Amino acid sequence: MLMIAEILVYITLASSLIIPLMDALGYGRSRAVVIVSWVGVASFTIASIILLSTSSVNEFYAGLVVHNSFTSLILLGASIAAILVLIAVNMDAIVWPSNPAFYSLIPLILFGLFYLAGANSIITIIASWLLVSVASYVMVALPGDRESRLAAIRYVFIGATATLIIALWASTTLIGAGIELITPIKPREFKSEAFLVLSLALAAFGFKLGVVPFHWWLPSVYGRADGRPIAIVAGIVKLGFIALIVRIISESFAGSLDAAFIIALIAIATMTYGNIAALTTLDLQRLLAYSSIAHVGYIISALTVIIAEPNSPVSKLALAGVAIQSIAYTLAKTPLFTLVAEAGRELEGELRGLLARDNTTAISSTILLASLLGIPPLIGFWGKLFIFLPLASYSIILLIVALVNSGISSVYYIRALRNVVTPATTQQSRIIRDRYRAVVVISAIATIILGLIAPIIIRLI
Repeated sequence: MLMIAEILVYITLASSLIIPLMDALGYGRSRAVVIVSWVGVASFTIASIILLSTSSVNEFYAGLVVHNSFTSLILLGASIAAILVLIAVNMDAIVWPSNPAFYSLIPLILFGLFYLAGANSIITIIASWLLVSVASYVMVALPGDRESRLAAIRYVFIGATATLIIALWASTTLIGAGIELITPIKPREFKSEAFLVLSLALAAFGFKLGVVPFHWWLPSVYGRADGRPIAIVAGIVKLGFIALIVRIISESFAGSLDAAFIIALIAIATMTYGNIAALTTLDLQRLLAYSSIAHVGYIISALTVIIAEPNSPVSKLALAGVAIQSIAYTLAKTPLFTLVAEAGRELEGELRGLLARDNTTAISSTILLASLLGIPPLIGFWGKLFIFLPLASYSIILLIVALVNSGISSVYYIRALRNVVTPATTQQSRIIRDRYRAVVVISAIATIILGLIAPIIIRLI
């Protein structure tokens, strides 16, 4: 079965490479390009399901890439996000000046995620990091409008900085621990450089994930570029880096209370900033950007338990919380970013009174926002629950801060919902096409169903 999964991953890569060739042959603006992209995404989805069904640790390339139930679940979440984006966008990106790059980059990013999420050696980390990063830089700029180009420039600058820092991390790890490039990462065997290694790792991932104090670029990129490429970056790319930071930090600093304390401070700052900043805007896309920062804060708070109490039941529960919260995040953010691109971004403008104009989209959007808030029995509730419960075993203070922040988030989510159901005073609305509506509805249904079976999902991890 593993060989089949590996072949399917290569088919994903092949579909990405075939699309530029089709463009050179004059088929770049045909529906065939979309079909080939679908083949790549479908292949990757099946591969993720195969990996998840094995319920064991799966090694590839002599241990350079290792997937377990956690990373397989992350890959499946990324696959679902890619499917949602392709359903919504369909042929829309054909008219972009960059066509057919959008359809080529989606399977390429998924291919890179296979190696990024499962990276178990420094050389694999660097190679997959570069592949996914460069593809995501290009993705943001693809629509060709001024805001997307400016956002892409900022993203490239931040990404280059993060890549430099991860290279420094790799060098420090090699020098400090004497690890060969092709040897899987092992727990820290040295003390003096540990703080430097942790700082570099947190800085590199901080830039990628939007962790405070490396967050300043994220509202300008997530909040200004076209929502469809941002759905890819926020809903797919981010999952790969979440999986990687969990692997690096948990394996490198297992049992280190000092590392757990530092991460706890960063988590508090990140979730607090994200939630307070979201209170200041009535722009739904910027609100989603700020709340993305807050959700990363919740996710990395779980790392404190995973590090402080490795291999314990609460550590496993925290890991399950990270996986479920990541899926809840991508199931909500992916369709909402695509909806913003289609329907508008102003809560007191185009989106005001959405319930009266398109009740199906409005109700589905309400469910997705409620999942982000953590309302039971939606999957977002279980993600937060499985993160917050283990925090009690590490720090009551951290748990209280997380609960207070979750309460703060209710203010801006409820405000957004109020504007959706309040009658509009002007006729500024856009017509939402069936494809975009379908993506929001499908995600809402999935959010409900997965919420009902979340206690079963946790057994897979």
